[in-house]
Amino acid sequence: MAESTGRLSYCTTCKNRLWQLRDTLPDNLRRVSEDGNSEIVLVNYHSDDELDSWVRQFRSHIDNGTLRYLHQRTEPHFHASKAKNLAHLAATGTHLINLDADNYIGDTLPAWRTHWTADPDLLIWGFSPNPDGRPDGGNGSYGRIGLPRAHFDALGGYDERLLPMGCQDLDLMDRAKARGLRVLRAPQQAPFAIRNTDADKVRHTGSPLSWHDMWQQNLRRTEENLRSGRLTVNHDRTPAEVLLNFTRWVEV
Repeated sequence: MAESTGRLSYCTTCKNRLWQLRDTLPDNLRRVSEDGNSEIVLVNYHSDDELDSWVRQFRSHIDNGTLRYLHQRTEPHFHASKAKNLAHLAATGTHLINLDADNYIGDTLPAWRTHWTADPDLLIWGFSPNPDGRPDGGNGSYGRIGLPRAHFDALGGYDERLLPMGCQDLDLMDRAKARGLRVLRAPQQAPFAIRNTDADKVRHTGSPLSWHDMWQQNLRRTEENLRSGRLTVNHDRTPAEVLLNFTRWVEV
């Protein structure tokens, strides 16, 4: 089944979240290795928590193509849309899946392949349910979004005109739905994510605004994107220079 949907790329970003990656990345690398046609793309977004040194233990995964490691060293503050775009645009897969640093792939990989085999143009929105079976937007699983690379490129990726945090996932999905993509909600049982506080989410953005204030301002931009038919964004995006796999500088 691995060849039926092509290569899957799990796109992860990190700004001083090594304390989470220590738990999530080893298991996630095991999952993509077992699949045989997947990868994790990890963006170090100017972290200063020894992430660079820690990742070197996974050199064998870099060498065999299951881990692509990008180090962004110029922008000191985290910007979710910019960081996520780096990971997605540097990926080599036919389908791109946002996987926040606090999230686990778990046993979902075969199921997502099955969904894309049935409908290659599907946008899959993963979630981890509460005990009553309903989604919980605050449990850390909100941003688990997967879609075909061709559609991600057509949308221009995550909107980099948004403020650094909040609403970037909703904006991407709303624009995708407006372009005609069908959205499937796919449940995932534990383990799924390590919880963060709202303060954790904005800690390294360099902004004095709270997560709630950024969300509200970004929501207005999202609504304007839809009202004006601005479904493709980042027309004037300038590629960023990053260090790939510790060895060479590339523009992404």
